[in-house]
Amino acid sequence: MIKNLSLLFLIPFLAFALNIPELQLSESLNDRKRGNEFLQLIWNTDSVIADVEMTTYLRDLGHKLSQYSENPNKHLGFLLLNDDSINAFAGPYGYIGVHTGMLLSSDSEAELAGVLSHEIAHVTQNHLSRFSEKTDKQTYLMVAGMLAAALVNNPDASQAIATSTVAATAQQSINFTREHEWEADRIGTAMLAKSGFDPKGMAHFFEKLKDSSSAEEFLRTHPLSINRISDSLQRAARTSSDHRKDSFEYVTTKAKLYYQKYGRIKLEQDPAITHYMQAYQAFEKQDYASAKTEVARLLSLNSDKSSYILAGRIASKLGEIDHAQQYFEKNNLIEDDESSVYYAAQAYLDNQQTQLAVATLKPFLRVNEGSYESYQLLSSLFVKQGAFDRSHIQSAKALIVRGDLDKAIGHYERAKSVTHSQDLYDILSVRINNLQQTLDLYKDLD
Repeated sequence: MIKNLSLLFLIPFLAFALNIPELQLSESLNDRKRGNEFLQLIWNTDSVIADVEMTTYLRDLGHKLSQYSENPNKHLGFLLLNDDSINAFAGPYGYIGVHTGMLLSSDSEAELAGVLSHEIAHVTQNHLSRFSEKTDKQTYLMVAGMLAAALVNNPDASQAIATSTVAATAQQSINFTREHEWEADRIGTAMLAKSGFDPKGMAHFFEKLKDSSSAEEFLRTHPLSINRISDSLQRAARTSSDHRKDSFEYVTTKAKLYYQKYGRIKLEQDPAITHYMQAYQAFEKQDYASAKTEVARLLSLNSDKSSYILAGRIASKLGEIDHAQQYFEKNNLIEDDESSVYYAAQAYLDNQQTQLAVATLKPFLRVNEGSYESYQLLSSLFVKQGAFDRSHIQSAKALIVRGDLDKAIGHYERAKSVTHSQDLYDILSVRINNLQQTLDLYKDLD
């Protein structure tokens, strides 16, 4: 399924076809509708990474970069997909996806940030939506063809449908595509410099890929040229040489992805990373005593957020719930970190303290937009408490994160049918009405 979907990712990149006279400051209802449909397609591949720590890292990095974009108020969403190919994409309504193969192929955080900045620039410059305004029919023909390809069981037939659909508009778009790739490079490089990353990160990543056979999909969707790389490097050379170093989160995210893919630890020069991965490997093998020994060595060298989360998860498995919560709390002294809050709630759940788990996660989700996993965890906690109305509400919120508004309405309806609170019943009625109105508006656009 994911192979077929990777062809769908061609749509945004083949579609950057207009000059941009001015920035669009807000998204239209049509943008939201397309984004919602696109989001459902991605989640339906079952390739979205469920690791809260990894996805929180990618989301936070993307949003920090976007603060230095030319339109920081644009809607953005970030997804990490379990796919070995070296690729990234920017879809409707600002949904940006990164394949695990792309993250693993990066040699520095500046390279990863460079790719994200490039995709963010495509979003802020409205390349996809501007193209769609003029060639709406062809764009939707491509989408229809890709959907047909995804539904065909025969992989050869699927490939043929997708290829023929893309071929119909690829040639007429390629000249404009290169123009907007230049624009995304220029704006993305500036974004890197303003955010403190080495602005050469983007150019270096593109440069090493131009002769790489493993980057075929990336090169097809991001047409490169020697001139583009040279231009990016020249612009970067004119900026300050004082740049951010790779964060511990970036290095550990790469190291964990490598372990999950190959089943072994990659040798690292940094002893802190070595101890982290030895503790992580022992944790994965449920050898919690060895994991505790390694994480103690890690904490003597490093006090990063990733280290505290791993230490807290290990302590939780050993029944040391107070120590676990102390580790998680260290990450929340300045601001709430979703991954730390999530694992703190999970730790209470693992130690049969459901009420404390709810008291930890519920306040965070009341004031923050959470991930699918956080809403699902809170839903399961409410089930344990017998609060089935509350459980259905959290399941509905999880489905909204996935763009599945129809199923979300179904869970809100079930919550209404079992609740004993009139106030909650009235609130649910409003939420259902709002979601239904949104779906009705979407239908009117068809």
